[in-house]
Order: sequence, then C-alpha cells, then structure tokens
Amino acid sequence: MPEQPTRVKIEFPVTGEVCEVDYDDTLVDATFRFELPIRYRCERAVCTTCLVEVIEGLENLSPMEEREKQTLAAIKAKPNWRLGCQLSILGDVKLDYVPITDSRRQPLTD
Repeated sequence: MPEQPTRVKIEFPVTGEVCEVDYDDTLVDATFRFELPIRYRCERAVCTTCLVEVIEGLENLSPMEEREKQTLAAIKAKPNWRLGCQLSILGDVKLDYVPITDSRRQPLTD
C-alpha cells in the first residue's frame, strides 16, 4: 500500500498558479492562504460561486457529500466539476475555476 503524502500540489494550468498544501487541506483554506483564482460566497454547496473543473486528479479529491451532488445535478454539471467549498485535497490536482459568467456553465442544447 503506498504511503500517504504529507504535501500535495494544486495547479491551475490556465492561470499558472501552483501551490503545495498539507494532505487533506480544504480548497477554501488553500485559496485564502495562497490567493488562488477561486471565488467563494456561501461555502455551503448552494450558490455554485466556487465551481471548479477538475482537469486532472479527480480521484485525489474528497468524496462528494449529498448536498454537493444535489447542487451539481441542479445545474447540470459535467462529471468533472466540483464545488471548491466542499472538497479536500488528497493528492496532486489540476483545476480550472469556472466563474458564474463562464460560458461553460450554459446547459447544452439539442
């Protein structure tokens, strides 16, 4: 069984930000400590202000709780989207922030 890392890397390839945090740090804490390019509002998995696209490392994030699942379903989120306020970093990840005004949030049409 591989040893659990003590430090993990969060990378934002689109903006170039990179930081190392303690294993199991929350993305909210990392954002405030390192001024990462994510915005927050409610921090309760309701408003979707903190929506991120997981480019790499989806398996390195904490599992989704029911409220996050419901909120993401309500906005018809892609499978690799998560709410930054709800996750902890368990391994290296590459993320991209999806602001409220981002065209990726528009539902797909037939």
